[in-house]
Amino acid sequence: MHKAVERELVVPETPEEVWHSLAEPAWLGKDASIELEPAGEVRAGERSGFVEEADEPRRLVFWWSAPDDEESSRVELDLDEVEEGTRVRVTESRPLEILTLRARDLAVELDVAGGTGPVAHAGGAALVMG
Repeated sequence: MHKAVERELVVPETPEEVWHSLAEPAWLGKDASIELEPAGEVRAGERSGFVEEADEPRRLVFWWSAPDDEESSRVELDLDEVEEGTRVRVTESRPLEILTLRARDLAVELDVAGGTGPVAHAGGAALVMG
């Protein structure tokens, strides 16, 4: 089952001020760095990744993982201006897990159908099971 961790908080700064604080990512840990642009590099301890989306000062999305074959996770930070300052919503998920589970479901369906489903007729290239 696909799970996501979501957290939300309100800080007394403007979205622009919060965005600029993302460039100094002590919030990611010691010696962390993040380039706030698409394809920018993300580093935090042993974790590394890349920026998928950077929409200043509203939204930052990046992927990261640890070097020990940990599955990559996707982190979304949404900044919304509210009366008290900025609502920061953080969502971390593992969307690749959905693809893996769906591929397993398709493999079962193909096996039950005797390998006659549409993916089987495509040469089976759509399924790579490991």
